[in-house]
Amino acid sequence: MYALDLFFEKVGKRIPVFISGTIVDNSGRTLSGQTNEAFWNSIKHAKPIAIGLNCALGAKDMIPYIENLSKCSDCFVFCYPNAGLPNAMGGYDQKGSEMAEECRPFAARGLINGIGGCCGTTNEHIKCLHDMVSEYKPRKKHDVEPLMRISGLEPLNYKPDEKNMRSTFLNVGERCNVAGSSIYKKAIVDGNYDKALQIALKQVEQGAHVIDINMDDGLIDAVSAMTKFVNLLVAEPEASRVPFMIDSSKFHVVEAGLKCSQGKCIVNSISLKEGEEEFIRRAKIVKRHGAAVVVMAFDETGQAATCDDKVRMCQRAYKVLVEKVGFDPQDIVFDPNILTVGTGMVEHNNYAVDFIEATREIKRVCPGCKISGGVSNIAFSFRGNEPVRRAFHSAFLHHACEAGMDMGIVNAAHCIEDKYENIDKELLKYVEDVLLNRRADSTERMLEFAATLDPKSKPCALKRLNGEVPKFEATPRQNPIKENLIAPPKKVSAVPKYMDWTDHLPMSDTYDILEKIMKERIIVIDGAMGTSIQKYKSLKEEDFRGEQWKNHTHDLKGNNDLLVVTRPDVIGEIHGGMLEGGADIIETNTFNGTTISQADYELQDLKHVNLINTEGAKLAKRVCAEWTAKTPDKPRFVAGAIGPTNRTLSVSPSVENPAYRNCTYDEVVQAYIEQAEGLYAGGVDLFLVETIFDSLNAKAAMYALDLFFEKVGKRIPVFISGTIVDNSGRTLSGQTNEAFWNSIKHAKPIAIGLNCALGAKDMIPYIENLSKCSDCFVFCYPNAGLPNAMGGYDQKGSEMAEECRPFAARGLINGIGGCCGTTNEHIKCLHDMVSEYKPRKTHDVEPLMRISGLEPLNYKPDEKNMRSTFLNVGERCNVAGSSIYKKAIVDGNYDKALQIALKQVEQGAHVIDINMDDGLIDAVSAMTKFVNLLVAEPEASKVPFMIDSSKFHVVEAGLKCSQGKCIVNSISLKEGEEEFIRRAKIVKRHGAAVVVMAFDETGQAATCDDKVRMCQRAYKVLVEKVGFDPQDIVFDPNILTVGTGMMEHNNYAVDFINATREIKRVCPGCKISGGVSNIAFSFRGNEPVRRAFHSAFLYHACEAGMDMGIVNAAHCIEDKYENIDKELLEYVEDVLLNRCDNATERMLEFAQTLDPKSKPCALRRQGEAAGPAAAKSAANNWRDLELEKRIEHALIKGIDEHIVKDIEEARTCGKYEKPLRIIEGPLMDGMNVIGDLFGAGKMFLPQVIKSARVMKRGVGHLIPFMEKEKEEAARAAGKDPSEMEAQNAGVIVIATVKGDVHDIGKNIVSVVLGCNNFKVIDLGVMCECKKIIDAVIEHKADILGLSGLITPSLDEMVTVAKEMQKAGLKQPILIGGATTSRMHTAVKLEPQYTNGQVVYVLDASRAVPVCQSFVTPALREDFVSDTRETYAELREEFYAGLEDRKFLTMDDTRKQKYTIDWKDAANAPVKPKQLGTRVFDNFPLEDVIGAIDWNPFFQVWQLRGRYPNRGYPKIFNDETVGSEAKKLFDEAMEMLEDWKKNKSIRLRGIVGIYPASAVNEDDIELYMPEDDEARSEAKCLLYGLRQQAEKEDGEQYFALGDFIAPKETGIKDYVGMFVTSAGFGLEEITKKYKNADDDYSYILAEALADRLAEAFAEVVHVIVRKEMWGYAPDENLSYDDLLKVKYQGIRPAPGYPSQPDHTEKRTMWDLMNVEDETGVQLTESLAMLPAASVSGLYFAAPKAQYFAVGKIDQTQVVEYAQRKKMDIKEAEKWLRTMLNYEP
Repeated sequence: MYALDLFFEKVGKRIPVFISGTIVDNSGRTLSGQTNEAFWNSIKHAKPIAIGLNCALGAKDMIPYIENLSKCSDCFVFCYPNAGLPNAMGGYDQKGSEMAEECRPFAARGLINGIGGCCGTTNEHIKCLHDMVSEYKPRKKHDVEPLMRISGLEPLNYKPDEKNMRSTFLNVGERCNVAGSSIYKKAIVDGNYDKALQIALKQVEQGAHVIDINMDDGLIDAVSAMTKFVNLLVAEPEASRVPFMIDSSKFHVVEAGLKCSQGKCIVNSISLKEGEEEFIRRAKIVKRHGAAVVVMAFDETGQAATCDDKVRMCQRAYKVLVEKVGFDPQDIVFDPNILTVGTGMVEHNNYAVDFIEATREIKRVCPGCKISGGVSNIAFSFRGNEPVRRAFHSAFLHHACEAGMDMGIVNAAHCIEDKYENIDKELLKYVEDVLLNRRADSTERMLEFAATLDPKSKPCALKRLNGEVPKFEATPRQNPIKENLIAPPKKVSAVPKYMDWTDHLPMSDTYDILEKIMKERIIVIDGAMGTSIQKYKSLKEEDFRGEQWKNHTHDLKGNNDLLVVTRPDVIGEIHGGMLEGGADIIETNTFNGTTISQADYELQDLKHVNLINTEGAKLAKRVCAEWTAKTPDKPRFVAGAIGPTNRTLSVSPSVENPAYRNCTYDEVVQAYIEQAEGLYAGGVDLFLVETIFDSLNAKAAMYALDLFFEKVGKRIPVFISGTIVDNSGRTLSGQTNEAFWNSIKHAKPIAIGLNCALGAKDMIPYIENLSKCSDCFVFCYPNAGLPNAMGGYDQKGSEMAEECRPFAARGLINGIGGCCGTTNEHIKCLHDMVSEYKPRKTHDVEPLMRISGLEPLNYKPDEKNMRSTFLNVGERCNVAGSSIYKKAIVDGNYDKALQIALKQVEQGAHVIDINMDDGLIDAVSAMTKFVNLLVAEPEASKVPFMIDSSKFHVVEAGLKCSQGKCIVNSISLKEGEEEFIRRAKIVKRHGAAVVVMAFDETGQAATCDDKVRMCQRAYKVLVEKVGFDPQDIVFDPNILTVGTGMMEHNNYAVDFINATREIKRVCPGCKISGGVSNIAFSFRGNEPVRRAFHSAFLYHACEAGMDMGIVNAAHCIEDKYENIDKELLEYVEDVLLNRCDNATERMLEFAQTLDPKSKPCALRRQGEAAGPAAAKSAANNWRDLELEKRIEHALIKGIDEHIVKDIEEARTCGKYEKPLRIIEGPLMDGMNVIGDLFGAGKMFLPQVIKSARVMKRGVGHLIPFMEKEKEEAARAAGKDPSEMEAQNAGVIVIATVKGDVHDIGKNIVSVVLGCNNFKVIDLGVMCECKKIIDAVIEHKADILGLSGLITPSLDEMVTVAKEMQKAGLKQPILIGGATTSRMHTAVKLEPQYTNGQVVYVLDASRAVPVCQSFVTPALREDFVSDTRETYAELREEFYAGLEDRKFLTMDDTRKQKYTIDWKDAANAPVKPKQLGTRVFDNFPLEDVIGAIDWNPFFQVWQLRGRYPNRGYPKIFNDETVGSEAKKLFDEAMEMLEDWKKNKSIRLRGIVGIYPASAVNEDDIELYMPEDDEARSEAKCLLYGLRQQAEKEDGEQYFALGDFIAPKETGIKDYVGMFVTSAGFGLEEITKKYKNADDDYSYILAEALADRLAEAFAEVVHVIVRKEMWGYAPDENLSYDDLLKVKYQGIRPAPGYPSQPDHTEKRTMWDLMNVEDETGVQLTESLAMLPAASVSGLYFAAPKAQYFAVGKIDQTQVVEYAQRKKMDIKEAEKWLRTMLNYEP
């Protein structure tokens, strides 16, 4: 059927197909064992026109089977039996008439549509059959019930009971899945297929309806294993009677399984992960095979976790399958991802609920489909506790089946045994709390309860521990072995002799010449080419173009490499000058001679790059030849200069995406090969790979050069020079110089050195270190000192020579030269200076394995105590070693994966193992992304990486991202010696050490002899044929599992230990490693036993010489062998060292008596663990504290639930004589603690504001009592009660100035100051100057605080300062707000207020110490004095800057204005689909929430994550602020949900789009929509300001009018504008919170409204681009992309950098009638009301870009005012911050 379907596809037509089966005997089965209905299920997908039976039986015996076919099939039915049964001679005796009679029932009973004859029939029989059937009507075709009909040898027609889905649930047996059964996996890995077959049989016996078969594991050849096992399985009728689920994440493995299965299988799985096209391709193949299919809820964006995502992905897949593929809906099975609950992570708590709800909805919207899933995933967190885990499975199935789940991959026996109704009711309650997410602490409660249970009991027969320690008596040892099986042998053979490796590539003659010279004297390298070129001031653009690039489209000035072609005279003269100065080596002028670097000038074509390198080399060679001819005794050499490129392979160019690289390793390698080819063709003598700021770039260069040398058949010398960026001694990518050497020493350069970045003096310690650690020549060429303020270099040649003298005097170098700022004069001085000294003597270095991350790891084993120098290779970044890590990778949660890596290093890992081998993971992509992220995290990447994969291309992917020297894990002889050598050479070329597995063509080594034999063979190949450094060879002789119950495994640990000793002996210099956790795989779930095995094994293996291992680093350090419980250790070592026959059974008996969660060095027996009732919940322990501590705790934690009760207790307990004493006592004590914590960065703003809420509630309770007390005291004293004020730290009046409505920051400052006992008088927003001054006088204020967000507020603050001065007031003024700055305060405000001090305050955290400095007499004087001194310096700096800054005239700026080629079709304006205005009223809140940019929100609350956790959502992972940020975010989302539900906030906005033309050079004329064609009368103008401050040569000067087609072109262009607001309804919300003294909530509401207004603007902008204007109709950007401004066009705003004049808003308001249409008003300072509003303009031009106008001079202001018909003073007022002069 598969073949015919392919054939029909080929010929483009289908012709009818009849299918006829043969039943071999009266069993009714085919020869291969299928029943005829199972046979029909297997082939019905082919939709034959007819199905039938023939041969084997006579008609009489065939009747029941034809009858069955007739019932079950929906096509025509036919038969053609034999002429009876054969006689003794094999012939057929039945006559035609007899046969016709025997066939009559077929026709008479209406069973057939066709008849014929098979064996023994002739035309006579056919005649009789024809005549007989002519009397009857044919069988009527009928529909069959739509069911999923699958099959093994027998049919499985799945008919769900909709009322009780659990009763018809299909158990898909999980034990033939290598991920679901370690026993099965081991059987497959060992090739024990008989055992694997028994596992399958047992599942069917235990009730499995379907067998899941999966071979996805790095140790297994999945296609071969799948083929072999399925072929075996179909031959076992008791197993193969049920259908198979062919399960793999690799589709070719699925196909292999399908090709062996006669039954109708279920394929598990396909998904939309790789896109719709690939999904359809695979689905068609599955359909062609006739299988049902499982579709994972996975698409291009990742795995579905939420209900909505699950439904969306499944519904999309269903639509594709039924509409585009023609898949039978009954055969579509969705797996919406059963994800693990109870992980402790809040975001996972709803996973089960999401699955259950999604199940119900998917079944509803995808009629006929089925739901499946891997049920064991749900309780992955509770492995090791049998009753809990199984209870989770049962309860989950109960609820999921109620929602419509049909089948699942399960343990069939447990599935039947663990009936939901029989599960222990107390256990079930805890389980369902977690499962159904019924309470926030459900996971913690579950864990507490689980600790009280016997972990080996069953959920329906639960056993508690009850605090009793079971009495234990061990079974006696059987056949104890007294001999020490791991003792070193007394006699050993001689260590073999190995041949030295010989490089097949000869070295050029230059090697010997250079080596001779550098041993005799210090060689001199030339100086800086760039510096020398700069001295040729006359070089113009034309000089760089020459004839070659005369018509090139890109500016070329500055591309110095081109001068070797266009001005060889200049470069030749520079070379000659360097040689004249005494240089022995000159570099080619090809620093940027790669396709990558030349792409900046659009010269990346190889012909250009090749020309630069070839000509550069020829030119240098020519000059050298001339000078050598003058003095033949001094040969000169040309070094082919290979720069680092302008890309870095280890550092992301994107702060937001540290995993991103703008260039690949392969691209860099290719670019270097191409450069090397050009330089070599030009005749260079050596290569100089220089200015290496990223070691991975250097490694790519070394890799490229090695390939190049292989290609040309010769090696030429290589110098490598790194660059240290500062006095940390590290490269830009973070490596120390010794780590850098370790990373590149494999390339065996003739010399290693440092250049650039530092002056000679600072470079000395690093050259000294390089000189010590390297075994080749060493050189340096520093800069001419450090750069001056203008970036130039002032150090003279003689000065530089003196600074460089220590290099030579101390014997540190063999070569010297100059970098930035050096000329031939410097080279002459250096030459003369070094001629006095002998060169450094090269030396050998100790042979060690030298690897590196950012720091070197030089492994020096202590032969007497190998355990003390053992290298811990962290196992937790291995998907097979950590389920949490695997889940993080599968979920795409790389931040979490990064934290796992970091934690390992913190816990003592010396190396990080990284492995991505899992069927659910695209290993190359995941390895690349994770290693890229890891190298960006210095605390993790300081250690080396072990790049671990069984797939060599994945290993290569990891190596291509690692700047350090890695360890590769692993290669082996498994695929033969040729492939082994190929891979080893690649590893060597990358410079990595290598792990070699003890595996060869015959399989895995298990015995000691096999381990030694395979490793010794591999060693010999590596050292003799590959030239691998023995120190870099690491053998893994296979740590195999002991304690399995199989006798043949008992000696595995002994074999490893003995093999370790012998391998180290016969393979000198090698290392031994292994995966330590393998040893105790049998004891998973029992923590003390497993860890004791690891510790004991390491102890003995290290004594034999083991060097390193993949381990849990923390356990490795914690579980010291000598501290392990001695009784436990005895049982462990009996197994480990194979000391008796029943060691495993005795170990298991003892293990059952232990608490499985205890530790080997702090062992607890069962029952010794405390249960949940032993202690009260820690969450409420604080309520037991003494009163004052309860109040303090409530304040710090922001818990207001009990504060009134506690304050009342304080008031009535008799301890405090007055309510005021409670405020001054425990309340202020608590607030002081908060102040200290906030100041120390240990508490954060949201917490402080919540604390203030608690404080206010507490004080609020006391106020009535205090008022009453005050009145009584006043009466007694005969005074007015109002005169008796409470004490405070000081009074501060705070206000947002006139015209400004923004007050979030001010409100935060008010709360924070209030928390610190300041009395705050908040005047609100838009405060007139008089109102502010009156309040200062009235309240006897100690301090005044002024706030403002918009630029006009700055002028208003100046007005207030002047009026305060006039009024003779002396109170300090605090200045804060978004547009304020320290410089503005110093320059504009302080000079206006000499009576007092004006101070700029950055944020709320700075406000408290400033205010305390003013109100504390001892601090005030010094603080004011320091501030005045600082501000005076700032003013001086400001005015000096104005003098230095040059400004062009307006004519000159316009001559250099930004120009767009409007004739180019790409720039043609798009006519809007809708001109005029469109109003948005009550825009749906839910459509905007997704567009919120949360980063400014967190900034408002002063929450800032540290790299790499900057920004949303990574901030949640930040160690310091992450938990508080997450809490704040959750509360914000809760508030948004409330607003959405109650429609509390109304979103209003307006958009206008108008015809426009650029006029007057800088302005834009707007026309009404109806005037679009004629454009006869301008409605208004938008005025523009142009950049005026002088820029570098060639840069253009922008104004907004540049982005609109000029009027004179006649091209019709357009401008848009908008206003959006989220402030309607906000006042009512904040009023409610203020009345409740809930500062936190009202500030949160204001901050959220601000974010909503911005998000609304983003959403409206999308609508404009795609619909209203429609210039980007196909745009498909995420909101994240929008926030990164990846869209076409710009949306600048008046009052912001591109147009700093707020008065332009009036034009917008008038034109669109904004206030009437939306209710958004403008204040007199042109702030928007409501404050949560945004406005701006739309420019659609593809070349439009954001810019800042910057400072402008008076001529532009005068001209601008004239164009606007505005008074010059008025213009200067609005533009004050932009002026370069004092008006």
